[in-house]
Amino acid sequence: QRKGNVGEKDEDCEDVDEGVIKPVHDHFEDDSEDEKETAFDTGKAGPPSIEPRFGTHYWKEKISTIIMQQWTDASKAQLPPAGFPLDLPPKNPFVPSQFDLKPLPTDDAAHPLVHCSVKVCVCVGKKKAWFPAVVTQYKMDGVHPKVLISYEDEDEKWHALDSPGNYEKFNAEDPLEPGFEGSLDKATFKFRVIGVPREGEGAVLRYGDADNDDDVEDGIAFPPIPPPSKNLPKLVYDNNSLKVWHLQDRKFKRPLGDLRIKVDCDGLNDSALNQACMNLFCRLCADALTETCYLASVCELGSSLYTTETGFGIRVHGFDHKLLELAKEVLALVMSFRGREGRSDLPPAIKEGRFDACLESLLRKYKNYGMNASSFCTGLRLLCLRPSHMTSNSKLKAIHGITIEKFVVTMNKILKRVSVEAFYHGNCDINDAKKASQIILGAMTSNCNHVGIPKTKIPAKLVVKTPLVVGQHSVTAPTLDPQDPNTAVEVYFQMGKDNLMNRVLVDMLVQVLDEPLFCQLRTHEGFGYEVSCSARWTYGIIGMSFKVVTASKSANEVSTRIDDFLRSFRSEIDSMDKDTYTEHLVGLAKNKLEMYDSLDEECSSHWSEIIEGRYDFDACRKEAHCLKSITKGKLIKAYDEWLNPECPKGNPKKRRRMVFQVIGSGDGPVSTGRPVVENWKAVGDEIDDLIKKFHQSVKNETWGRVTFDSR
Repeated sequence: QRKGNVGEKDEDCEDVDEGVIKPVHDHFEDDSEDEKETAFDTGKAGPPSIEPRFGTHYWKEKISTIIMQQWTDASKAQLPPAGFPLDLPPKNPFVPSQFDLKPLPTDDAAHPLVHCSVKVCVCVGKKKAWFPAVVTQYKMDGVHPKVLISYEDEDEKWHALDSPGNYEKFNAEDPLEPGFEGSLDKATFKFRVIGVPREGEGAVLRYGDADNDDDVEDGIAFPPIPPPSKNLPKLVYDNNSLKVWHLQDRKFKRPLGDLRIKVDCDGLNDSALNQACMNLFCRLCADALTETCYLASVCELGSSLYTTETGFGIRVHGFDHKLLELAKEVLALVMSFRGREGRSDLPPAIKEGRFDACLESLLRKYKNYGMNASSFCTGLRLLCLRPSHMTSNSKLKAIHGITIEKFVVTMNKILKRVSVEAFYHGNCDINDAKKASQIILGAMTSNCNHVGIPKTKIPAKLVVKTPLVVGQHSVTAPTLDPQDPNTAVEVYFQMGKDNLMNRVLVDMLVQVLDEPLFCQLRTHEGFGYEVSCSARWTYGIIGMSFKVVTASKSANEVSTRIDDFLRSFRSEIDSMDKDTYTEHLVGLAKNKLEMYDSLDEECSSHWSEIIEGRYDFDACRKEAHCLKSITKGKLIKAYDEWLNPECPKGNPKKRRRMVFQVIGSGDGPVSTGRPVVENWKAVGDEIDDLIKKFHQSVKNETWGRVTFDSR
């Protein structure tokens, strides 16, 4: 239809009833007429029809076969003719075309019963009893299917699965449901399904007893703990300088992958210049990869490059089909900075002028560090606890005015010896993991004679050891924003090196203390608008932090009030009834046994174990198991040892206590004790001196290199 607006409505051209169009003249060309004339001429078309509601004038005309053929030809995909003024964009190499899920290994295959909670009927003497259990694995033993069942006491046993054809009907649209019954070992044992895992959930264990399950749901009974997981990261490649871990997803069932890479560099912590050059290196690489990463992002492939405490990290994630292609390009650029001895120029991928732009951006970031009182207070704690971590001010002075030649020489020295550890998780089988290993190894050896770092020479992550004192170690600084009216106080208690029991005790103390602390200091007394307590785990050292951000109280008032709260709350724990204590215990256990919400969350949890070198991939389950042994007496003993400011006789006691105060410029008591800053341009130097004096006050003593139990 062709429409036009020809001015006022012509009442004489047609008769109009409501909702009905009665055209006086419809112009249709005869098929036999010459169709070469395709232009529409309103002068020859006759009077128009009128749309009844809005009065729009229009004509109707049969579209010629010539135009129809032109539209048909134009709809076909084809390259533009030679000399066409417009060019098509280049083909995106990251467009995925394979979305199938990779098959699981035959000795640990998928099956509707895997991860289901069941009750198995077992003969005990002359009687039959039903025992809760979990199906943890399925495999084909020749032509006989078998399932591995883990019982409540964690005893495991393989059983032959009867009538395997009965399970073929179950799928995503018609899943297995609780109440299904079957048999094992030629009807020797019967079982009933009492719990089916949700999407993303691992093995589930239910009691199958309404009273017990309701007690768990109500928080008055400890939740059942599933058996040790069979699906944890496994080391698939291991040599002196490269380790690759792999885990094929069987929970979320999406065509997604996640590749994490950690590169440890020799000598990174030797100077502020080295750390600043590493920051600049990551910015240069990210800048050079902008176009590549944009093409990948259009295809739902993401990537990131960031500095770590001992080197740098890479992450590539998204649809798994072309994920390794993107990883290969990122690694090629990153490793192009290696093997440039005797050269003073940047790799060809770094475009002209981008060095100065990235340097300017980095310098601006250093200058703007710590402009928020709360984040600066936490950063101050970490700078004091981690002596190898340089301040933004020291890195700013070290890299200011750096030349390309000096940067290239510094990076060549830092990257001369590297060690890499990676984790590939998601819709990827063992062959994909081996391919990833070869891509990483190829990038490491492509530009130089690769030399790895011996395990004992990898930069240590040291943490300052806070001495036991009656008082406290205080670090007080002004807010770096002169107009910030807020004061932030963080009181940090150090417990010692990581171990399972102390880790769980600290988590339980936080569970018990967090809500009463907030309710008392924030709600009732209005001490601050940010009040919290949390467990801290710094390079294998366990700690606990109490934080308050206020615009009305002084820093000393806040730290004193936290100690008063800890002194008075001791009696609250002592008088806590059994039901209340059990609710706290069960709540924490449920939290630790909670399923992962996404592949990203599960991958991040496993990756944190790898980068910290603990490799305890089932830590949450072990912690939940340990909670069973945490009595109120053990909790009180830990509270008295770590937090209570008084000994049983009422005298002050020694604790590993540190107080960090960032004092704002607000009116009233909130600015009391604020250090005087005479030259704001040199405030960074004053903060550096403050941290240096703290390290000297504790005699630079650290906990040493932390090692963990063997995996």
